Amino acid sequence: MERDLDFEEATALIPAVQKHTPKAPWHLALIGAAAVLWSLLGVFDLLAMVTHYAPYMNQMPELTREFIYELPAWVLGLRALAVFSALIGAVCLLRKQAAAVRVLAFSAVTTIIACASTFSEGVPNDPAVQAVSVFIIVVSVLLLYYAQTWAKRGVLK
Repeated sequence: MERDLDFEEATALIPAVQKHTPKAPWHLALIGAAAVLWSLLGVFDLLAMVTHYAPYMNQMPELTREFIYELPAWVLGLRALAVFSALIGAVCLLRKQAAAVRVLAFSAVTTIIACASTFSEGVPNDPAVQAVSVFIIVVSVLLLYYAQTWAKRGVLK
């Protein structure tokens, strides 16, 4: 005599479905560590500007140094948001946390706004300052793109 299976019996016959968690690529740790180091350089640069750290600041041309010393506090505040959020985002990336995407997005936006604010204050005609600003923006956007890519693939949780 045949009988219908109840729900518990039927589910016991079905093997457990496991979600496949993609393995993190080898370069995630490398990029994450490089991003942490890069962000720490940004933190050091900010702190050197705020504290007028002479060994660091004396390496800059005098006009650039004077310009930095005269930056308004709100511009330095934007830069602080940018560099500290970049550091937090890089640590999240290294730890494979999906929050890296949101934090790095915030960092990229504040980096762009901080650079634009700095230029609106009338940057001295120093090609090095302009090139570094563009490079910083490019790196922040590329880090955001990298984090988004691996979050979409399920590596960042």
